Amino acid sequence: MKNYQNKSIFLILFGLLLNICTIHSQTSNTSSLYNWFDKTVGKQNLELYNAPRHVNLYRTLDKSHSYYFSNNYSKGDLNYEGQDYYNMDLKYDINNDIIVLKATGEYDYLGMSLIKEKTAWFTLNNKKFININFNNPACPAYMTGYYQEIIFSKNNILYIKHHKNKTKVIDTKTISDGTNQNSSDEFKEKNEYILKYKDAYYKISSKSDVIEIFPEHKSKIKKYYNSNTQLEKSDKNVFIENLIKEINSLIPNEVN
Repeated sequence: MKNYQNKSIFLILFGLLLNICTIHSQTSNTSSLYNWFDKTVGKQNLELYNAPRHVNLYRTLDKSHSYYFSNNYSKGDLNYEGQDYYNMDLKYDINNDIIVLKATGEYDYLGMSLIKEKTAWFTLNNKKFININFNNPACPAYMTGYYQEIIFSKNNILYIKHHKNKTKVIDTKTISDGTNQNSSDEFKEKNEYILKYKDAYYKISSKSDVIEIFPEHKSKIKKYYNSNTQLEKSDKNVFIENLIKEINSLIPNEVN
């Protein structure tokens, strides 16, 4: 029997001994119990550690890398093969759209590439990412893989596709017998923004795209763009998130 099945059965039996009074305490205890079980059976025995090894194919210099937020592992949660896992060491290779899990024990120097089709969602840096294709036949064909999900209301959800453009940098050095060329990879962030509004998906690439979705708020949208030009240049993610948040506040409650 799979470990996650054993885990579920064990937790059901063990849960009979608990007296949980509030929804908050239920969530907290569930997380603690799963962590306790993972330590008891040994993390190396869990299903998600049966993933292929992750190999970083890029040679980078300075602080450039192909990962979201950091090329170091950070604590995060995820759902894999229908099972929730908490406080795991993760990093997200956004250039290849791969979640990397740090191995444990004597192989803790290795990374495991989690299988996308088995991953429903994960969290990193206090942000939630979902596999947009996981049990979601309604999503458009141009949307694939992991997206950061920001829910403003049930009818107004922003999806951010984190991506980095890769360029090859050639370092040419002259030596006595000719020219020695060394190359490295450089990554620059280039994200895409999709708004799901009233069950329809819209790409947001410009001010006109937003106005087309919300023509009744044209003046407010123009004012926001004119007042936040510096933010748009310095942090496009926050710029778009704050824009949709402001528009959402203008929508009548019965629509949200």
